[in-house]
Amino acid sequence: MIEFLGKFHPLFVHLPIGFLLLLGVLEWLAVRPGGKELNTANRIILLLTIPASILSVLCGWFLATAGEYDATALFWHRWLGTAIALAVILLWIIRQRGWLTLYRRGLFATLVLLAIASHYGGSLTHGRDFLSWPKSRPAKSTPATTAQLLEQPFYGTVMQPIFDKYCVSCHGADKVKGGLRLDTVEHLLKGGESGALFEPPGAEKSLLGSRLILPEDDDDHMPPAGKPQLSPAQLTVIKWWIDAGAKTDETKLTDLKPTPEILQSIQAAGLASATDEK
Repeated sequence: MIEFLGKFHPLFVHLPIGFLLLLGVLEWLAVRPGGKELNTANRIILLLTIPASILSVLCGWFLATAGEYDATALFWHRWLGTAIALAVILLWIIRQRGWLTLYRRGLFATLVLLAIASHYGGSLTHGRDFLSWPKSRPAKSTPATTAQLLEQPFYGTVMQPIFDKYCVSCHGADKVKGGLRLDTVEHLLKGGESGALFEPPGAEKSLLGSRLILPEDDDDHMPPAGKPQLSPAQLTVIKWWIDAGAKTDETKLTDLKPTPEILQSIQAAGLASATDEK
């Protein structure tokens, strides 16, 4: 029951965020000439922010019981969120007493806390670099030729990039859903709470393969609904890899003896590239 209620955190958390940002803008307008008429609206928005913040914090604490998040980011996000809820209550008391200067300074400080808490919240959900400065784009690359592709280590060239793109946001160092991490070979082979990924053998029966082929609306489907989904070509490649023994070492593609159809699927999926262009 508690875990179920925690799932409402992503819904409620956006309400106090929106209210506080709107309040910040309206309070800035209220101190300008002709802005006094906004005071009544601002008081109502602040009042609405109190229950919204409390509901968000409660659901957030419930969600944290799943134990699937990076401990450091979770600690700061949880306690900063709690501090914001308490700050909103304090802001209401200060405003009711008529201490508007102190109230507006406190609101500014609360908005700073909100920005920091949002950073940690984004990191928990989307990875630690979610709110970081955009990185420069890598140099363009060209698709690998068949000869180049056959000589490349298959797992590192093809499989790990798939896991990094589609799986690590939920199964990585920052978030460990189901006790499973897919960001390293060691964790991949260890499996998660549901067991080893490649048992029983075979793409159709193994834990990983069976989860991938479930209907998208199934709760056990991977990647979950709402997340970017594998293309048919990528799914074909993964299933073939599992049937070929799920090699995670430096085994080259040529040693796995792929069929022309599999080579075509790998190239169609855009999973391998040649040396970056200068």
